[in-house]
Amino acid sequence: MALESRNKTNKNFAMSGMTDIVFLLLIFFMLTSTLIVPAAQDLELPESNNQTQSNPALVVSIAPDRSIWVDDQSYNLNELEGVLRKKLESYGEAPTVRLNADKNLNMEEVFAFLDIAKRNSYKVILGTRPSN
Repeated sequence: MALESRNKTNKNFAMSGMTDIVFLLLIFFMLTSTLIVPAAQDLELPESNNQTQSNPALVVSIAPDRSIWVDDQSYNLNELEGVLRKKLESYGEAPTVRLNADKNLNMEEVFAFLDIAKRNSYKVILGTRPSN
């Protein structure tokens, strides 16, 4: 006499839910990776043991040839303050700006940028690379 169980389990596995989750994660990571602001120039940043985890509103890069880059566009020092005001006006008071300055750069441009930041109440983070 053959006895069979009344409760049969379905051994099929539906992958549609898993593929939806993977697809949503893929979209999420693609969108968040485009929010990272790359440096406009290949700069040799100074080394530091301290790394600040802050999300700057804007990245300003100063190359060794004294060119100043904001959002992948080159500007001279005379027009920098107007460009920064226009780009940072929607961020409220005291927005954070990251300064990527080459370590072999003459400090005149850095001091000029810091003077502009002080006049306009911008917070400044100096971009560095981790020391070995």
